[in-house]
Amino acid sequence: MTFINNLNSCKPTKRYKGENKIICSLNEKHMERFTNYISGAWTNSKQAEEFPALWSKINVSYSKLPQELLDGESFYVESAYHYMLDQPYKTGVVLLKLKDDIIEMKNYKIIQPEDFWYGSYNKNLLKSMKSDRLVELPDYCNTVFSYCDKEDIFNGRTKPGKKCIIPRNGLKTYLDSRITLEKDSYSSWDIGRNLSNDEQIWGATTGAFRFKKIEENSN
Repeated sequence: MTFINNLNSCKPTKRYKGENKIICSLNEKHMERFTNYISGAWTNSKQAEEFPALWSKINVSYSKLPQELLDGESFYVESAYHYMLDQPYKTGVVLLKLKDDIIEMKNYKIIQPEDFWYGSYNKNLLKSMKSDRLVELPDYCNTVFSYCDKEDIFNGRTKPGKKCIIPRNGLKTYLDSRITLEKDSYSSWDIGRNLSNDEQIWGATTGAFRFKKIEENSN
């Protein structure tokens, strides 16, 4: 109860104009809640079953790594089609840092990532994960999260500035990622926008992937 009260009475730093939403200055209690919420296995099976022509069924897993690996809260992240869990199409490591009124998610590329495939389901595979296998990606590609007290929801977006450049089909595009995180739901929407006019060039045009938690995985 103390934990919840500390969150619900957090110091407001920002209010959305015209909306009853308070953005709070974050502290270690918010970090604890964020890590508890995001840790585990997620699926968008309901979304994929309702709209099979629009959405593939995928699993996303956040597996907690030892604190000493990157001197903080970090996770091994896998994204895989549900029928190919042992061959994920995307893997990486993320590190969480508390900075004033935000939680910042930093990204790391894994050298020879196939050595760790299926590590979300077989934790023994992650025991050989060392910091020298990780390549830190630029800070401007980080995701920054704020916390909405009234709705108990974390909202994340790519760090502002249009500096996370991803070339696509001869165009310079910048990454505009959007993430929402609640206790049992998680959404993710990666968009590539034209650097010149902000027009969407790649990414889903029908909205975000919407996941529900299927397994706790805090260890």
